[in-house]
Amino acid sequence: MIKRTLLYIVLLTLPVITTADDGAWSGNISLEWRGFLHEPLDDEQHGNNAALSFQPEYYREWNNGQQAFRFTPFIRIDGNDKERSHVDLRELSWTYVSDDWELLAGVSKVYWGVAESLHLVDIINQTDLVESPDGEEKLGQPMFKLTLVNDWGDLDLFILPSFRERTFPGRRGRLRTPVPVSTSDADYASSSGRDHIDVAARWRHSIGDWDIGLSHFSGTSRQPVFRPGTDSSGREVLIPVYDTIDQTG
Repeated sequence: MIKRTLLYIVLLTLPVITTADDGAWSGNISLEWRGFLHEPLDDEQHGNNAALSFQPEYYREWNNGQQAFRFTPFIRIDGNDKERSHVDLRELSWTYVSDDWELLAGVSKVYWGVAESLHLVDIINQTDLVESPDGEEKLGQPMFKLTLVNDWGDLDLFILPSFRERTFPGRRGRLRTPVPVSTSDADYASSSGRDHIDVAARWRHSIGDWDIGLSHFSGTSRQPVFRPGTDSSGREVLIPVYDTIDQTG
């Protein structure tokens, strides 16, 4: 479902990309080395480790800024953990801006910021746990987002047609749970699985120095629970289970 959704998005955005003005490229590349003072608990886990990441970004706007296109892929190559070596589409979106509404279609990242170390309300995008053990880094989320701009505040309405599973370090990964997580055996409370269509809404407004917001999400939880299991080799693993939830915050 995700691959099919992304293909539809690419086909929809290609005509506007080819007729627009020239855009701009930017990005970053980084080399990472992790060193550990202690030996791993499991003999299968690696010791010190090197990794390389690359995140280019292409941005183009036209019609005096009324329309915009953004493309941001992410590539990680890890020296030991194959689960951490991955490619993700952080953003591939088209945006149209009118006087009192905005429309975004594609893959994007949405941050519902709150002054907390654990952003419980920040639920649109899935956590890319292999990139940030603190949960701050997010995967791109396929979405349709309509923003209504009014004097009484801005209202964001979301349709999320595909679910992204959380990434976890592999068996050789150093920063993993004592019992490895088997992402290939992920289970869902909904019979639709990762094809479940989620919806969300958020109202936000500023009054003086105060920023206030109210949100509701209905769909597949980004935070899995775990049940014990075994892999194809009979080794003990944790199986992620994604519940269907309603969350207001």
